[in-house]
Amino acid sequence: MKIKAIACEAFAREFYLAAAHSPHVINIELLAFGLHNTPNDLRTTIQKQVDLADEGGFDCIALGYGLCSRGTAEITAGSIPIIMPRMHDCITAFLGSRDRYGAEFSAHPGTYYYSPGWIERKEGDVEQGFIDIHTRHYAERHAEYVEKYGQENADFLTEQERQWYANYTRAAFIDTGIGCTDEYRRFTRALADDKGWEYAELAGDISLIRRLLCGEWEGEDFLVVKPGHTITESFDELILKQVKKE
Repeated sequence: MKIKAIACEAFAREFYLAAAHSPHVINIELLAFGLHNTPNDLRTTIQKQVDLADEGGFDCIALGYGLCSRGTAEITAGSIPIIMPRMHDCITAFLGSRDRYGAEFSAHPGTYYYSPGWIERKEGDVEQGFIDIHTRHYAERHAEYVEKYGQENADFLTEQERQWYANYTRAAFIDTGIGCTDEYRRFTRALADDKGWEYAELAGDISLIRRLLCGEWEGEDFLVVKPGHTITESFDELILKQVKKE
């Protein structure tokens, strides 16, 4: 089987590792992490890649995304099926299951999770330091808001983001056993110390990613989107469902 994998670049190391162990031919397309900031752009970009894969002689598409703030909602499969994990975001894929993520969330709701790809691709060079990264983030977001909504609204939206972030009390490094583990651990611990948060370390489990790229899609862990069907929310524990395109 020839599979086109379209994934967030936060999954880079895990997808390449899983592809190396897959019995199938895997072509991987990584999309920029920053697309998460604009779900409509994320949706448009993924749909474009899905359409291109239709013409590439692939048997199916493995989508390395969850619902992701509705960034994957309304994406339509063309002539080949799309398979994706049933999850809200990538944390489920790094922890191995919806149940485990749900248990972690219930026990520690104020947790910000850090995986190797999250640190490398979203936070940038681990040597930059947490404060500089988030100072830059707020400055960039504020400038974007000013351009779109004006100064007063931009000030309000930026402050809301800061307050939302202030609800976190714990930084958890998810160790998938890949990459520069000591650097990731040091980065996350320094972040926690700087913010006065608790530091935690969780054992990663990339079995969902392995199963996605090995074609092991049975059960309720994956949504198999038939050709001509569209991805949408299910508003239940399964998170995602498909509907036939009108």
